Amino acid sequence: MGTAFRVFWAALKDYYEEMFRLAGANLLWLVLAIPVVTLPPATAGMFYLANQVAHHKSVELGMFFEGLKKYFVKSWLWALLNVAALVILYTNVVFYGEKVGGQWGSIAQGLFVGLGVMWCLIQLYVFPMLLEQEQPRLLLALRNAALMAFASPIVTLVLGLLLVATAVLSLVLALPFAVALMAVVALAANEAVLTLLVQFGIRKPPEEMMEG
Repeated sequence: MGTAFRVFWAALKDYYEEMFRLAGANLLWLVLAIPVVTLPPATAGMFYLANQVAHHKSVELGMFFEGLKKYFVKSWLWALLNVAALVILYTNVVFYGEKVGGQWGSIAQGLFVGLGVMWCLIQLYVFPMLLEQEQPRLLLALRNAALMAFASPIVTLVLGLLLVATAVLSLVLALPFAVALMAVVALAANEAVLTLLVQFGIRKPPEEMMEG
């Protein structure tokens, strides 16, 4: 659980240190989210920029557009995959509620709702994992994201709850939603992947990489 709070705090710290660029990117993401066709690429652009920040690299707002263009196709494939998965899960929830009913119907509905929550939590790691892989293949990133989520369920669940709470607060206050929410989500997801890769021994700690 402590790892999730450390990751979340690191994301807030990253946002504070690069506030002007990230606030600008968040506003761009919000504008590009209005026409549906640009929402997935804009999200990819935000994850790409956040990945550079999480690696403590020198960043520019132009990196948002760099990520948008570079991952335009993959972001849309990711979006379509999510739409298909959520439609299937929703259809099953409705089916077991209307056609089966009773205790078994409720159990099946609960199962598919749980699967939906798990799917959404796994998605936190997909794009950051894609950016870390030597071979940027989407299905490989999805598999690795699922393995990471199942290997660290408490961290993933607590981080998800923290981000949901942040989203609710941002929507209530409006201004944080406009200038910070998506940036913080992308930063937290990238920080989580980098932290867990170190914990699993797949990636060297930052200080060792700097020495190397």
